[in-house]
Amino acid sequence: MRQALLIASAIEAFFLLVLLGYGPLYLRVSFHATDVVASLAAAAPALATFIGSTTWGHQVWRAGIRRMALVGLAGYVGMGLVIFSASGAVMYIAGVMLFTLLSSALAPVTLTLLTHEGGDMGRRLAMRLQWQSSGWMVGGLLGGYVDSLGPRAFPDMMLVLGLLMVAAALVVARAPHMRVTIARDAEHEPTSPLGLTVLLVIPFFLAYAGNEGFFTNFSLYLHALHITAAWVGWSAAISTGLGWLMASSIGRWTDRIGGKKLLIRVLMVYAAMYLVMSLASSEVVVIVAFSLPLYPLLNIGIQRAVAESLPGHLHGGAMGIINGASGLATFGGSVIMGTVNSVWGPHIMPWSAVAFVSTGLVAAVLIYRRPRPFLTAPSP
Repeated sequence: MRQALLIASAIEAFFLLVLLGYGPLYLRVSFHATDVVASLAAAAPALATFIGSTTWGHQVWRAGIRRMALVGLAGYVGMGLVIFSASGAVMYIAGVMLFTLLSSALAPVTLTLLTHEGGDMGRRLAMRLQWQSSGWMVGGLLGGYVDSLGPRAFPDMMLVLGLLMVAAALVVARAPHMRVTIARDAEHEPTSPLGLTVLLVIPFFLAYAGNEGFFTNFSLYLHALHITAAWVGWSAAISTGLGWLMASSIGRWTDRIGGKKLLIRVLMVYAAMYLVMSLASSEVVVIVAFSLPLYPLLNIGIQRAVAESLPGHLHGGAMGIINGASGLATFGGSVIMGTVNSVWGPHIMPWSAVAFVSTGLVAAVLIYRRPRPFLTAPSP
């Protein structure tokens, strides 16, 4: 079952890259939506991810791994079908948001399986990163041609990806039952696990809002600068290809230095990257900078940092909150960046990302650098 979920993670990465990267442009071109409405193509499912993941994550051990995995896979199948058949912007946004409430169960289930044990947790998360990077890379390469293949290319691609999830669901349904036992550690039990988890995720939430807000409006950004939107996919393919090659090293490095240090360091690089993009006089610099493989480091950093700070039986809910936070951050970041683009123009978008990421960096230093009573749980 674990291998099937890792393969599903690759399809999920492909699906989400195309959905978030080209959904706004598809609504703009095919249904003549305004910039703000077009941004909802990414913002609406992101909000649903926040609601769904935070709910499903706390149900993983109660409902069972297999059942939660099938819920998530079914959501992607339904989303592919609704995108293919949508006849207007409202139907598209409502349908995608509805099925995202189900699909958002897949990530917490997979992450819970990979973080419930100690030892080489970084390597296990890196393995998922490699599968995801494969999906992002293929999605970026193929997605780069969506804009040139006509208005039906996007919904057709999403239908095919949805149907691939049917195959993954059949494998999960037939896989042997996987029984995982999590021991409770009363000595290191946080007095307020939900509040603690939310606090731990705040730096990631802020940085993710800036990064995903910029990415989900990247096609509109390039369109305003008269640059082919194919660079959305191509820059993502370059970034994820480099991330795939680095995955094993990232896993070993994370196991050596820990998720907390990794998180702080990658936020420092992110802040510098967006500052360079903001000051650059050439759009080529923006594209090159956005192709740096930082996204995988951010994800593994927060997943490991939170897992290091909480006992194992709380990992399901924590991974749900992380995935939910990514959805809420994408929602807020998309709307804010779309508004910035409409009111002040595309050149202000990188500066907005600088502000988000820098605030997240400050929060990470305050929360993770100094020993605090609520971070006394032993590292897995």
